[in-house]
Amino acid sequence: MKHIVTPETGLQAAVDAARDGDTLALRPGIYAERVVIHRSGLRILAEDGAVLTGSGCAKDLGPDGREKGTFLSATLLVLGSDVTVENLTVRNDAGDGRNVGQAVAVYAAGDRGVWRSCRFIAHQDTLFCGPVMPKVLAEAAPRGCDGVECVDSVGDCPPTHGRQYFERCFIQGDVDFIFGPYRCWFEGCTLFMNERGGWYTAANTPEAQPWGLVFRRCRLTGECPEGGGKLGRPWRAYARTLFLTCDMDAHVSPTGFEDWQNWDGVREITDRCGEWGTTGARSDLSLRHPRARRLTDEEAAGITPEVVLDGWRPEI
Repeated sequence: MKHIVTPETGLQAAVDAARDGDTLALRPGIYAERVVIHRSGLRILAEDGAVLTGSGCAKDLGPDGREKGTFLSATLLVLGSDVTVENLTVRNDAGDGRNVGQAVAVYAAGDRGVWRSCRFIAHQDTLFCGPVMPKVLAEAAPRGCDGVECVDSVGDCPPTHGRQYFERCFIQGDVDFIFGPYRCWFEGCTLFMNERGGWYTAANTPEAQPWGLVFRRCRLTGECPEGGGKLGRPWRAYARTLFLTCDMDAHVSPTGFEDWQNWDGVREITDRCGEWGTTGARSDLSLRHPRARRLTDEEAAGITPEVVLDGWRPEI
């Protein structure tokens, strides 16, 4: 069933009233609310100018007087599986992480999520793709969230089942702004680094999991000083991040130990991170971190959405 949604009626109210498999058609306007999608098979189709915005941040205080932390800050939390979102802008307007800490725009926790032509805009920690922790589950529990993957710690989690697919999306932030343990495929997306600079990615792929964050035909750019954007650093020791035929302009750091960067003496870059077919101002792979992998043509040809997403690929 298709439902028309306006800023006056609200997106959360529409999600709560919907059934699994329904379509929500969003009219243009500002939806100033934090939203939890707890239905599966839901399709959210936004018209141009539909913007979901919140201002949650890590330094917000909970009922116990303690800071809530990163994972309770999201403007949009998706718990359901097989959720498709198209053409929606999701912002976290909390502000600069140096003042407010982490402030997530999208927390994608379900399986087989599809995002097309969306815009995710924030500062530190814009997009998280991974399971929920007990405190997130507890906050969302009144709406029901059966079946969502839950772990004690998303930092040190076991191999995960979740998969996310992003196509032609614009993702803006700074300091590890695409992060998490899920298998994710980014096709034709733009990654935009804010003026502060930092790392485009911070994967924490479990050791036993073969794939993490894969970017193909994406553009890396920004407004930070030249060289102020780093490709990634490992949130945990076995981070798996690959860039395939991506265009990288002068905002990306050009040289080894700065493009890919160790987090500390334990969480270090390995050959689970790498590139193939890079174009643009930062295309010289000989200058990259010595441990980062320069994939062969044969290796790159074998990396497809179906392989990375464990046999699943969304319909074109």
